[in-house]
Amino acid sequence: MTDKHEVISAFLDGEAFEAASLGEALADPEGRNLLIDLIALRHLMAETPEALPTVRQRRRGRLVLAAAAAAIVLASLVGYSLGERHGIRSAEAPPTPTRVVQTTTGWR
Repeated sequence: MTDKHEVISAFLDGEAFEAASLGEALADPEGRNLLIDLIALRHLMAETPEALPTVRQRRRGRLVLAAAAAAIVLASLVGYSLGERHGIRSAEAPPTPTRVVQTTTGWR
């Protein structure tokens, strides 16, 4: 790597550089092509983290999905268990009547 490449890289990184050295590096067609390539590469790298999920994000997603599934199964089992207990108690005793209906036949 030449000094020209280092000056262009320092310019893109926001590091200190000499303006005259940068001017000389960009006067060379190879230096301009390097600048364009580095800008394109940095642009692609800036987009990559949003486009591709990391391994940690995928693991976190799977963990959340597994926790949600476990919560649904647990809630279903608890609900079924409570329903069975209350269902047996209410089936043992008949309900108390709120009113008594007496019918009469018309044959009397």
